[in-house]
Amino acid sequence: MGSWFENVMSTLWEYLPMVVEYAVLVVVALTIEKLATKKVRRAVEQLKLPPDAGNAIILTIRVSVLVAACIVALSIGGIPSSWLVGLSALGGTAIGFASTRTIGNLVSGIYIMVSRPFRIGDYVRIGNVEGEVLEISMNYTKLKAPDGSVLLLSNQKVLESNVMNFSAQVNGKKLIRYSFSMGFDHSVPSDRLEEAIREALEEWKAKLPMGPDFFLARCDRLSREYVLTFCVEDVSELWPTRDGIMRSVLKAREALKEAT
Repeated sequence: MGSWFENVMSTLWEYLPMVVEYAVLVVVALTIEKLATKKVRRAVEQLKLPPDAGNAIILTIRVSVLVAACIVALSIGGIPSSWLVGLSALGGTAIGFASTRTIGNLVSGIYIMVSRPFRIGDYVRIGNVEGEVLEISMNYTKLKAPDGSVLLLSNQKVLESNVMNFSAQVNGKKLIRYSFSMGFDHSVPSDRLEEAIREALEEWKAKLPMGPDFFLARCDRLSREYVLTFCVEDVSELWPTRDGIMRSVLKAREALKEAT
């Protein structure tokens, strides 16, 4: 009995320095993580960075501290150095995956703010969505769609998409120059159809700062496609004007078809 107890105590005494080192490692790692997190949160508030940016930095710090603590723990336990190298590579990969998207959005946001393909208040089409630009942050671009809904697009996606800015300065005045397509069959000759479109647009010229106008964009054996353009001063007028012009043209087209 005494021999067994002595063996246990001897083993515990042998591993006691290692246990103390592990305890110190845990305390140090937790202290570093809390201090770093506190400083980052304070810096984010002072610099007025987006919350997502602060969370990404904090996540990166926590993963880094965890990886470093694991490496030190393996070293204390006498694990071969090759394991430490492998764990370091794994930790670096984890940090990369955790921060790549956020860093990409931050870099894209900086690029958008510097190159300025659009500004707040502009009406733009990004990819297959369009709307008024409400906000350009470090991570996201916020759009107000024509139906009133708010869209958040990551800055990285914005740079990867085709961007069309409909806002322009004309004679010192900011206007929105918009265009849309309308297709027609060949049941009516082109000259009569274009004359009908021209007459339909005439009533809108006194209501708009510029235009409207149209041109033939595509023609094949089945149909013709015309692009109609017009300008408005305020984004709130955009879709009602588009709807009104389209109805005027359709009405003229129907009247022309009935006459034939």
